[in-house]
Amino acid sequence: MQFDWEDIRYFLETERAGRMALAARRLGVSHTTVARHIERLERAIGTPVFERSDEGMLLTETGERILSHAREMERNALALGDRLGGSAEELSGVVRVGAPDGFGNAVLSHILPKILQKNPGLLVELVPVPRTHKLWKRDVDIAISLDRPQTGRLIMRKLVDYDLRLYGAPALLTDPPRSVEALTDYPFVGYIDDLLYTGELDFNRLIHPQLQTVYKAATVKAQLDAVRAGAGLGVLPCFMAHQTELEPILPEEVQFNRRYWLLYPEEFRDLTRIRKVADFIVDAVRTSKVPFTYLQT
Repeated sequence: MQFDWEDIRYFLETERAGRMALAARRLGVSHTTVARHIERLERAIGTPVFERSDEGMLLTETGERILSHAREMERNALALGDRLGGSAEELSGVVRVGAPDGFGNAVLSHILPKILQKNPGLLVELVPVPRTHKLWKRDVDIAISLDRPQTGRLIMRKLVDYDLRLYGAPALLTDPPRSVEALTDYPFVGYIDDLLYTGELDFNRLIHPQLQTVYKAATVKAQLDAVRAGAGLGVLPCFMAHQTELEPILPEEVQFNRRYWLLYPEEFRDLTRIRKVADFIVDAVRTSKVPFTYLQT
């Protein structure tokens, strides 16, 4: 059997994307080019590897059988290319990092640019992690996540624990609540229910089932702005609220602790630029002066 590695590469990208058009955009080629590579692979194998459907490109039984071997070929090709390209000290290539908006904007946006000082050949992309994010589909190379995946071929590292407290603007707290029950008399800010990408962020429900949520936003930055504007009380990461005028409310009674995980695909284990950027993020976050824990005033 004779087949071309390029055909395998197009096969893998189509499997991840689910559609030829999306695979073409990711690869920077035309839809016709993707189709040609898939057809050539199928001719070499002698049977279809994809079933075309309204839901996209679905793997056939043959496609499922060759998938793990194709991934192993890709891992070896990436590792070989990494070894042959550039010096061991200087990183090059593209690394896309995905993170929740709060952590990405308040922490990573200040940390990541520093890695470029010694690695001018490196291109780092910082993107928000969407609700439908799937690391194994290669939307990003490295992901910062609140959830620890229970399945998948992933490298997982604990990044940092962080605290959250309930905060409010001074103008809204002329008569501060003295108990959790009293919080039902105050307006609240929170997440949009059907846009929550993890139940770990459903704080208002955890505080009290009868809270009055009057303003909802999809991002924690938008919630921070709403709380500062006096729209309502809101649960916020301490590392975002500590430099504002916001006041903590019932910090002993209403407190949350969450953990960020750093993840990347097992196939990237031997890819120097991914591993080094991951190490850089872990070291920089753990040694930073960002107050991830609650600081009593």
